[in-house]
Amino acid sequence: MSNAAGSGLSSPSPTTRLVVPKSVIARTQRCLKDRSAGYRESACVWVGRRYRATMEVSRVIFHHELGDDRATALSLELPEAAKFALYRDLADRQESLLALLHTHPEQWVGLSAIDEQNQVSSRVGFWSIVVPFYGVCDWAPQELGCHVRCECGWRRLAVDEVTSSLVIVHER
Repeated sequence: MSNAAGSGLSSPSPTTRLVVPKSVIARTQRCLKDRSAGYRESACVWVGRRYRATMEVSRVIFHHELGDDRATALSLELPEAAKFALYRDLADRQESLLALLHTHPEQWVGLSAIDEQNQVSSRVGFWSIVVPFYGVCDWAPQELGCHVRCECGWRRLAVDEVTSSLVIVHER
């Protein structure tokens, strides 16, 4: 079940902030753009640590670095073996999956039925972020489709929720 912002259904705001270093944002933008090359989807995951009210991203891992992501103009899929290798690596490092980012060919940044089903995590609080136009332009948080996994499916965050919950920080 998907609940788009402004649909009239009330949903609670996300309980955790997603804190991302500016260097991770820059690398994510650059690599999604390069991998998409203006004609195919690309994806990555942000990983790090989860705390009570905050999730702190420490690094980005791109799908094509894990295996053949079968990227086409309208879809991509990470093979099961690559997902399991990722899960083992994260367990060894005591890290968690915090967000999946992937590109769409147009300005529409909603989750398709395929996006909703083809996830690397179904944990409540997990973020799925959609980047428009194959990521060819630098983007600001309010231009993204930010969706949070809830008990009843996915909920798209309103722009004000994105700007207050997706926090970009400078490295220390």
